[in-house]
Amino acid sequence: MKGDAEMNDYTSGHRQRLKQKYLAGSGNLVYDYEALELLLTYAMPRADVKPAAKALIEKFGTIDNVFSAEPAELETVPGIGQNSAILISLVRDLQKRCSKSKNSKITCLGSADVAEDYFMNLLGNEDVEKFVMVTLDNSNKIISCRNLASGSTKHLKVYSRDVVQFALLDKASRVLISHNHPVGNTAPSASDIDFTLELRNTLNSVDIELADHIIVGKDNAKSMRSCHVYRNYFIKS
Repeated sequence: MKGDAEMNDYTSGHRQRLKQKYLAGSGNLVYDYEALELLLTYAMPRADVKPAAKALIEKFGTIDNVFSAEPAELETVPGIGQNSAILISLVRDLQKRCSKSKNSKITCLGSADVAEDYFMNLLGNEDVEKFVMVTLDNSNKIISCRNLASGSTKHLKVYSRDVVQFALLDKASRVLISHNHPVGNTAPSASDIDFTLELRNTLNSVDIELADHIIVGKDNAKSMRSCHVYRNYFIKS
């Protein structure tokens, strides 16, 4: 068996090799557990973190699921204490902040491509379903962006009257709406289609246009208006 001093030397040497592999190119960390290992070294400066990194992957299945887990869930994994759980969660939250910060440079939503990017930045990293609306002026410049609802798909409820109320408050000419499917694709559900039509008609009654409904999936966002099947939904009735 290795003594404490020998084990410390091995751990220190292994960590240094991991760092050097990463510095030579992030792709050199071939396995997901290696990347987790390197991250965990900053929360556990002396322990052998490889078993904990492998245990995280084994419990949650994928590295994406690891970073989507709540701190309390992470702490159920052997070797993962509060500091490690906070570090993993912080990485996830910083990623969300970085994505949302990209929208600070977007002031106009005049095309489907830009709108898809905007809402992907806003909702692409969310773990729960959210519904947001953006009001636009005559030049498609953003007036405001509001989160109207969040929660599980079964309990997410949005009312047309709330969208109209805020659109009138902003003196908007157009409204863009978007929601995400955290574990699904960008295909609209039957309820998504029904709500889109209902909202279009309600907005039209106060002379405001529903410009688009963007659905954000796990890996991309899709404009309903850009799909020929739904294009007519966004023409005033």
